[in-house]
Parts: sequence; C-alpha cells; structure tokens
Amino acid sequence: MPSHKQRILMAARGEMPDLLPYVPRIDLWYNANAAFDTLPRQHKGRTQDEISRAEGWALHKIVPEFLNVSKPEDSLHRALGLYRLKEMVFDFRFSKEIEIEVKNEGDYTSVFYHTPVGSVSTKTMYSDEMRRSGASITWIEEHILKRPKDYKVVGYLFENLTLEPSYERFREWQKYVGEDGVPGTIVGLACSPMHHIQKEFLDATDFYFHYSDYQREMRALAQSVEHFFDQALTMIAGSPAEMVLWGANVDDMITYPAYFEKEITPWIRKASGVLGGKGKVTVVHCDGENHGLMDLIRDSGMHVAEAICPYPMTKVKVEEYYRQWGDKLTIFGGIPSNILLAESATEEEFEAYLDHLFKVIAPGRRFILGVADTTPPNAVFERLIRIGERVEKEARLPLAGGAFRPLPGSATPEATTAAAVLSEPAQHEFDGVREDVVKGRHKDIAAHVKALLERGLSAKQILDRGMLDTMQAIGVKFSAGELFIPQVLLSARAMNEGLKVLEPYLAASKREVTGKVLVGTVRGDFHDIGKNMLVTMLRGVGFEVKDLGINLSADVFVKAVAEYRPDIIGLSALLTTTMSEMGKVIEALKRDGLRDGVKVIVGGAPVNAKFARDIGADGYAADAGQAIDLAKGLMAVKG
Repeated sequence: MPSHKQRILMAARGEMPDLLPYVPRIDLWYNANAAFDTLPRQHKGRTQDEISRAEGWALHKIVPEFLNVSKPEDSLHRALGLYRLKEMVFDFRFSKEIEIEVKNEGDYTSVFYHTPVGSVSTKTMYSDEMRRSGASITWIEEHILKRPKDYKVVGYLFENLTLEPSYERFREWQKYVGEDGVPGTIVGLACSPMHHIQKEFLDATDFYFHYSDYQREMRALAQSVEHFFDQALTMIAGSPAEMVLWGANVDDMITYPAYFEKEITPWIRKASGVLGGKGKVTVVHCDGENHGLMDLIRDSGMHVAEAICPYPMTKVKVEEYYRQWGDKLTIFGGIPSNILLAESATEEEFEAYLDHLFKVIAPGRRFILGVADTTPPNAVFERLIRIGERVEKEARLPLAGGAFRPLPGSATPEATTAAAVLSEPAQHEFDGVREDVVKGRHKDIAAHVKALLERGLSAKQILDRGMLDTMQAIGVKFSAGELFIPQVLLSARAMNEGLKVLEPYLAASKREVTGKVLVGTVRGDFHDIGKNMLVTMLRGVGFEVKDLGINLSADVFVKAVAEYRPDIIGLSALLTTTMSEMGKVIEALKRDGLRDGVKVIVGGAPVNAKFARDIGADGYAADAGQAIDLAKGLMAVKG
C-alpha cells in the first residue's frame, strides 16, 4: 500500500494515487487547545504530529513551524523575512560591516541594523494572547521601511547577505517526517523580491502608497532582494527537498491581477522551471480570494496551489477550481475552515458539503484534500475525523461522482453590476476633480478644488458631485471585482487631499454627515487591511468614522460607544480564532445598556450570515463595498 508521502507526491505530479490524499493542517488548532488544556480526551498529552499519526492522517509539513526554533536568535530577523528553521536548506550571514543591536522588552523584540549607509530598525511582538489563540508566527509591530531613505539601507543589508547550504539539518527533518508526509522547504513567505517587500517591509496599506510614490526606490530595493532570491533558488535546487513552498498569501485583492502578473508570475515561472528540472514540486500558498486570479494562477507555472479555500468562504466553488485548474496544476485544500465550525455550519451542511465535494472533483486526479487555511481552534474535532473516515470509505480513486445531496445555499451570489457612473460624462465643471479621484492624483486635486471655489462653486457641490459620487461609483466597482484595493486606497487619498481644502468652507456651512460609524478589529486579531478599506470607503461616501484600531477587547468597544455615540459599530475579524470575540462585544453592549442605541455589523473572511444572526448582529457584509450598502440601509431604517 502506498504511503502518505507517496500519495501526496503522486497527486502533486499529476499522477493518480489509489486514494485521495487527506492532509489536514492542525497547528493553529493544536497550539490553542494545548495552551488551554482542551485537547480531545483521547489525545491528551500528545503532540500535534502524534495526534495526526494516531488518526491515520498525513502530516501537513508544507508550512514551516516558525516558532519551533532551536534558539531565539533563529527568528530574530523575522521582520526582514529571514529565518533559520529546521525546514530550511540554507543558513545566512550578514557582512561584518553590519552591526546588529537587539533590545527585548516584555513581549516585544526590537532589532537595530547599523550599516555604513545608515541605520534601520524593526519591532516584533508575540504576546500571551497570541499564544492562547494559537498564533504560529510573531507579529511585525514596526516595519523596517519608514522613510524613503530607508530603502538604501535595507538594500545594503540584502546586497551584503551570504547564504550557505544547511542540507544536513533538513535531512534530519526529512527523517523525522518519514513516509507520513512531505516536508517542504522555503525561501521565505514571498513569491518574488517585490512580493517580499510587500509582505515583510511595509504595513499592508502603506505598501500601495509606496508602490505608487516611490517606484524608483522600490525597484532598486527589489533588485537588491533579488540577490537573496537567486542564492536561495540555487541552494534549494541542489538540496534534498522534494517540495518547495514558493511564497504565501496570494489573493486577488492584495496581490491584485495586474500586480500578480507583473511582479509575481515571472518569479513563480522561474522557480518552477529551475526546481521542476530537478524533480522538485513548487507549491504556492493561495489561501485568499482567487476569483480574479483564476487564469493567472493556472498559467503561472506553479505545480501545486495550496490552501485553496472555496465557497462558501470565498466566491469560487470547488468545482470551478477543479474545472479550470485540474488539467494544469494540483489543488491542495478544498475544505474551507469555517465548515468545521458549529457556529458557521450545521451537521447537515457539513455532510452535504462533503457529498458535493466528492462528486464534483471526480475523477480526483491532481487533488490533495486539506483544510484551508488551517483548522481553527474551536473546530468540531469530530468533523476532522469524519472527513478522514469518508475519505477511507468513499475516496478510492478514480472517483466516480454519482448522486449527492445539494449543498445548502450553493448558488453563488451574483456580483453586483458595476455602475456606469465613471464612464458617463460628468458635468464639465467637475471633470478635473473627478479624474483626480479616479486616478488617485493626490498632488493635483487641491489646485483643481481651489480653482472651482474661485469660480464660485460651493464646497458642498464640489464634495457631493465631484468627490462623493465618484467614490460611490468606485465602491460599486470594487464590490463587483472590477477595481482592487490599491486603486480604492489611492482614490481615497486623493479625495482626502481635496477635502482638506474644502473643510473650512464645509465647517462654516455645517456639513451634514450620512451617519456616525465606529470601526475596529476584535481582540487577538492584528489584521487591518479589511478594516482600513471599510474606513476609507465609509468616509468616501460621507460617513463620519472613528477608527479604533486592532486587537480590541469588548470593553474598549463599549467605552468608545458610550463616548462617541455612533449610529453603527463595525466589527472586523480575519481569523477563525478571533471571530467569537464579536459575540462578546455584543454581549458587553447589552450588559451596559448600549445595545439598543447602536446597529452592529460584522465582516471578515471567516464570518458568514449564519454566524452574524447567531451572535445577534444586525448585518453581515462580505466586503467593504457590501458594508457601504448595508450601512446606508441601516441608516435609512433608523431614520
């Protein structure tokens, strides 16, 4: 009988194993439940690998164990995207001209890099709260690029970086995993030098502004980082590794189509060509919304798209993935993590999803079954067991398909048709301002606004007909998938520059706002790109918004509601580990007698309408565009 390793490699290489490989990732689930002593009774005292082996599952060893290091120094340079891990086939060293200073303060680690061309610094954090939630990597609190002059310093660091093979360390790791899985190696978490800058050196939102404003500096830095990528590719090509994770967190909003094609695809092709020529499998962690990247990912050259998270957690159904990709690359995933949660899916919905899955991926070639992105801490463990049981019983290959129960709510919602406002001719007076907003020309808009004021147009007319109408149309196009995060952020920045000119006039005329909204990311969650988008778009259509930030307890929200008295509170969570905090916020509002005076809307990747209803929220939105419509609707009802 083939081993787990043999089945995974056969599927990854386009061959047909005897059984559908089942490789659930359980690190996040394990870390959280081990910390709280809530592991299933039969697995008390076991490691996560012992649990997988006891259940007969393959070990998921594609994503490294970033916190499982020999000594703290091995993850010291995490904010540079540099690691010393057992999964890696190379080590690195800086030149002697670079002086490194380290300061540890509680949960925070600051690293200062002093070079002949200047100094830069980073700060990372790993708190008890992160440990309890099962977080598997430290958080970058302070990124290395803060000013344009930092580009040269960071470039110097990478130009003076030397890699050396560390194959024996990796062989020990291979020996441990054995035939129970395929241990992967990595360069880092990025697919290309520019992607590396995006993921490691800048805040998720700031990157897009820098990408627009500092192209020359960014291109030079990417060329410096390329020195590291080229060395790493050579080391990996000559290593004993059979599977290589070449980057992570592909998503059609973050790594939007034009960016993916220009900045990421060439390096995936390069890596896949070099590594494929050595018999190795190139894997990319495509765990986001891939609706806008379907053709680009298929044609990128990657061998395996891992952590594929289909509908109902994202827009693309599993059958669409298999139909479009199944003849060119292997799909690794297919089980959206929220289908494992009792609060997101009933037992009937869970079983119906599996019925549907086994039918639509027939005959089952080029498919590795796994949880996308990973098993959440509050997953129903019996559902993981049930998947394994059904694989053994029903997933002998080739799959025949056959009868199945319809997946409840399986019809994917139609995308809202984009308004044609942007393409319709505007009244001549506002053309310049509208074009500034659409094209994100933040340096030009102030002069155009002043010119309109000098011609006698009122501040309210300029705001309403030159800016808000335009941002409304941009929001519709964003929601429909026709525009992406960078365009919206750049447009909003331009509008805000124009608004600075109008503010004194608007204040004098007592500008009327659409409503007051309080927004924040719940406790334990440090992601902010979705929240930032919501704040940007709400302000763009006339709401007054107070952004509380990230990692906020229920009491912080309650205090802010009492002080600010908003009409609506927007709660964001990107992780299945933190979505339960939304319910705590609602309960805290009830406790303090504030719930009846405010509408609560929720959103984020793991959240759905069922969850929103169950916790008593007033609405759920799948993205910032839908949240705008929801907020407007709630304000209309509120009167």
